Amino acid sequence: MMIGSREWMNLSNGKLSFKEKTQMLKSALVPAVLSYSKTFLKLDSHPIVLKLTDFKIPDTAIVKEAITELEHTDSKAIINHSWRTYIWGLAMAHCKNWQIDEESFAIASLMHDLGLVEHLEQYSCQCFAFESALRSENLCSKHHYPKEKTDNISEAICMHLNGYLDENDQNISKEVILLQKATACDVIGTDLSKFSTTFKDEVLTQYPRFKFNEEMRKLVKIEAQKNPQSRSALARQVGLPLMIRMNVFKE
Repeated sequence: MMIGSREWMNLSNGKLSFKEKTQMLKSALVPAVLSYSKTFLKLDSHPIVLKLTDFKIPDTAIVKEAITELEHTDSKAIINHSWRTYIWGLAMAHCKNWQIDEESFAIASLMHDLGLVEHLEQYSCQCFAFESALRSENLCSKHHYPKEKTDNISEAICMHLNGYLDENDQNISKEVILLQKATACDVIGTDLSKFSTTFKDEVLTQYPRFKFNEEMRKLVKIEAQKNPQSRSALARQVGLPLMIRMNVFKE
């Protein structure tokens, strides 16, 4: 059972044990820091040329309701972060020639941070990602969404906080891997150099950051105080706020 998975959430409620903190540092957070350090190097001399118009938003009832749920947060920074996450993820899938379920990925992208900005009373989780996953499950249930797709969305949201996932692990779906990679791209800039400057500027013009760095640092601090044994709290202890502050995005 992998730390951060939906199965792990059921047993832990999102709370890390001392042993699990050590495992997380070794398997996820150290690789995440190494990936972050590479964002300051010009590694890709031939970035992929893409256009924002290459990617579409699935025009379905469940995606429309996910959009409504996201917009209810009233946080422009988080709303646009969620949209950029979706676009970065689709762009990464395009670069890797991965075939993904775009509707499921859209739902996961749009809902992955709802628990961070809406600490709802009906949830008593020790992790905002678990709260967000439960929200996605409720939405999927309402729309009679297939169980396999519902589980995959929930897994992606739960796992996106891990900081690093092995994209060659056949037990992890592409949607799960992409949500982790895309959120890391938008929060601390990892993998951003794979895209052309024109594409990056186009995405940031369409979905401005609205001082996202400042907002995310604030929200992570609140989450860490509320859930001191969570993955967010551990990431904060090992320098996530500094990585956010020093990322490649200019705000």
